[in-house]
Amino acid sequence: MTKNMGRIDQVLRLGISIVLIYVGFVDQELINDHLTSMIAGIIGIVNLLSALIGICPLYSITGINTCHKEGK
Repeated sequence: MTKNMGRIDQVLRLGISIVLIYVGFVDQELINDHLTSMIAGIIGIVNLLSALIGICPLYSITGINTCHKEGK
């Protein structure tokens, strides 16, 4: 699989992932429902992994590519 996420997309995903993981696993009192906070944490982990490897499976399915081509 080729990378389909640009640097700005990765940085934004990292920030959002950190917030979701914090809300989901560290400070669960922000969301009163345990299941909802766990789901937020899991989404944060998946988002973090996709940001670190630079490949978004949803982008691959829909044909979106935010990665800038070299040489342009």
